[in-house]
This record gives sequence, C-alpha cells and structure tokens, in this order.
Amino acid sequence: MKPRSKRPAPRIKPSTGSRPRRPIGRANESSVPPRAAQRPQPPHETLHVAPVNVLADAAVTIADAVETRVLVEQKRADRALALLLRERRDLAPPDHRFISQSVFALFRWRGWIEPLRLARTDARLLLAWLLDASQVHPVCRVWSQRIGQDPSRMTALGEAPTWTAKAEGLKRWVGGRAVNADPWRLFPDWLRDHLPLPPGGSSPKMKYLEFLFALQSRPSLWVRAQISEPKTLWSELGALGIKPWIHRRLEHAAKLPSESDVHHLEAFTQGRLEIQDLASQVVGLACDPDPGDRWWDACAGAGGKALHLAALMGGKGVVVATDTHEGRLKETARRARRSPFRNLTTKTWDGKHVAGKPRSFDGVLVDAPCSAIGTWRRNPDARWTLDREAIPRLAAIQSQLLKTASAGVRPGGTLVYSVCTLTPTETTGVVHEFLSAHPEFELEPFTNPLNESTTNGTLQIWPQDGDCDAMFVARMIRKS
Repeated sequence: MKPRSKRPAPRIKPSTGSRPRRPIGRANESSVPPRAAQRPQPPHETLHVAPVNVLADAAVTIADAVETRVLVEQKRADRALALLLRERRDLAPPDHRFISQSVFALFRWRGWIEPLRLARTDARLLLAWLLDASQVHPVCRVWSQRIGQDPSRMTALGEAPTWTAKAEGLKRWVGGRAVNADPWRLFPDWLRDHLPLPPGGSSPKMKYLEFLFALQSRPSLWVRAQISEPKTLWSELGALGIKPWIHRRLEHAAKLPSESDVHHLEAFTQGRLEIQDLASQVVGLACDPDPGDRWWDACAGAGGKALHLAALMGGKGVVVATDTHEGRLKETARRARRSPFRNLTTKTWDGKHVAGKPRSFDGVLVDAPCSAIGTWRRNPDARWTLDREAIPRLAAIQSQLLKTASAGVRPGGTLVYSVCTLTPTETTGVVHEFLSAHPEFELEPFTNPLNESTTNGTLQIWPQDGDCDAMFVARMIRKS
C-alpha cells in the first residue's frame, strides 16, 4: 500500500465495477421485496397470479391505507407497503410488485391527479398507472370498467418522450377537462428555489425540464457484481433469461429488467450480487480504497457502500461500518454475513466522537443523511413529506457529522463526503464551510467513473447522467 501522504497526484484506478440515502432512514421503491416464497421463483413471472378482480380490490384497499399513513401520519410508503403486503398471503410476488408500483405511481403523479378531484381511488390509480407505465396491466381494464370508461381508450404514457406528449395523453383520457400539466406541479413548490442549474447545452428552461423529466421516471434496477470476475455472473443471469445491461465503463455494474426478482436469485442469496444504484456505486469508486486499508463508513445505514468498500479492498484490511441507529446496522451485519468478504465490522456510533483512535483511518466516508431529492424516482412519497425548512436543518447535521468524522483521518488519508441530493446548501455549501474551518484538508481531484473526466475534487451526478439517482461526492485529503 502506497502512503497517501507521499503521492504527488491522485491515484486513478482503471474503471472496475464497482441504496439511496433517506432524509433520515428512508428506503426506496425497488427495495420493497416480494413476499418470501418457499422456493425460488422464475426470474420472469406472469404479470399477475391472483384473479384480476381480487388484485384490483387489493390495490385500492392498500393504496388508501398507504396514503393515510404517509400524508396524515407522516410514515414512509415503503414500510407501510411492506407491512400491508405481508398480511396478504393470498397474493404472490408478482401481485405484490404490481401493487407497489401502482402505489408509488400514485405519489409520483399526485401533483397532476389531485387537482382533478377524482372521487374514486381506482380512478386515481388507473390514471397514475397510465402516466407511469409502458404497458396497460390487465387490472387497468377492471378499474376502467368500474368507473365507466371504455378500456379500449387506454394508452400507456410511461414511454412518452416529452412533457407535451404526456400532457396531451392526460387530456385525452379526462375527456377534455381543464388540466394543468405543468411539470413543476409534480414537485413541492420550494424545489426550484433550492436547485442549481442542471447541466446541458440548451436554454435554462429546457435544462430544468429535462432534469424534471428524468427525476419523474420510474427507477431503474441497478445491481453490482460482488465478485472479482463479473462476466461469469452476467453470463449466469443470461442463462436464467435475465439479460443484464452492463455499464460500458463499469464492468461490475449492470441494469436488470425491472421485473427481475433479484431477491430469489441464487447469486443474490449467496452474496455474489447486490442491489445498488449506479450513483451509489460511484461513491465507493471515488473513495478508491487499497487492499489492506482501514476505512470507516460513518453513516453506513443498511451497509451498501460499506460492502462496496470491502469488495474494492478484495476482502483485505478492515471496514468499520457505524450508524447512530442500531437497527440499521442489523441489515448491514446480515448483508455482510451473506457476502464473500469478512473484512467488515459493525459498531453503533454516538455521532460525537471518532469510532476508534483519532487519525487512525486511511479513509473515512461520511454518507450523510440529507433531503434525498436525488432518490425521488424511487421514493416519490418523500417529495410530499419534506418541507423547505428541512434543508438548513439537515445541512447543520451534515456539517457536524463531517467535522466529527474527519478527526479519524490519518495524515495523507482520504475523507469523502456524499449526499444523494442536489441542493447547494447540502453539497458545496457544507464542503466549503468545512474546508474554511479545517485548512489541514484540501480537495483532491479524482476521475468521474461514469465518463472518465477529471473532477476538481467534487462531483454532482444528475439523474439524466446515467439513469440513476442524483448524488454529490466530494473527495478530500488530509495534508497534516
């Protein structure tokens, strides 16, 4: 291992492959697993197993309950769904998946649907599905008939290429009623006040519309091969009828068909395959750990990034995964036991002191709790429960966590700060404030793993950059 304090320039490794951060403990749409089966299910199942009438009724009942728990009780949609679906043992995994997608679609398109004042939940679910999906599910025909609409008029708008196309499809379905299809209505009013200008070569208005379009789409299913030779794993999935789309620069990262039942795949149960968004994989690659290093993942949550660090280190050295919530670390420990690596340990952290000896870590990752705007594709309910006052409040927490954890970095060691959001207050604002107060640290340029361009030490990933979450990453080095 080369001492970082002596390297004249940043280390840039070849592009080897390598769960979104919640406001404070948020999971995501694709993390709601189907009900456990007694034996593995085929990777491509039928659209539904339960009779369509039963499934149509179940979706309405569960949607009503989840809306109440989210909008009234301020609960999380994914947890509410998991509890409610667990009680429906008459439904199979594909049925659970359809209900989950329908409910999340309802939150995703709430800003366009609620002003229409549709009295029936099945009418709202139907419209949300048509706006969200690329195909008409058989249950949609049941909902359509129940509300007195002609099923032959239904058109799935999920793959409509522009906002205008989606708006026109919506107007046709509601029979010429007045519709306000402004894309900004799909997000809270305060969002535009907290966004930097998105990248791109078009006008500012078009840049924002392109960003909103990407943020409004269904989340893709990204996975990471947790083995040294990912080609064998991708071939294994192909033999099962699951065709992975392998990232052209990151051989360990692949996108799977959205209907893939990853939780029942042998590769997943054996720990050779992990569900991890592409943007989250970038964080581990930006950390760039060496085999034998000692790393601390301060805000590990469910452990996705800590596992990635352990994999990048080839199972050598140690990764200390901590969190202020002991319950989250149980999932980290479970995933670590399933993985092929034994260099990851978990520990509850008080958030006030270094989790070990000060200046003893080669690297520290602070993946701080944040507004999680970057995960709104998979957590559409979060946009309706987060208020603008949360932004400065979270920034204060982030600054304190970064300050505390930085004391664990040895001279010449690496400090990485990441948040799955876009607001300058939580991203560059936190980093600049930290560097001003801690001159012993400085930004360290690194390569953007998605396109191999060189950064100045900070990187903002947008959803349109890679069909993934938004993510901010800053890499710093301790000079002394």
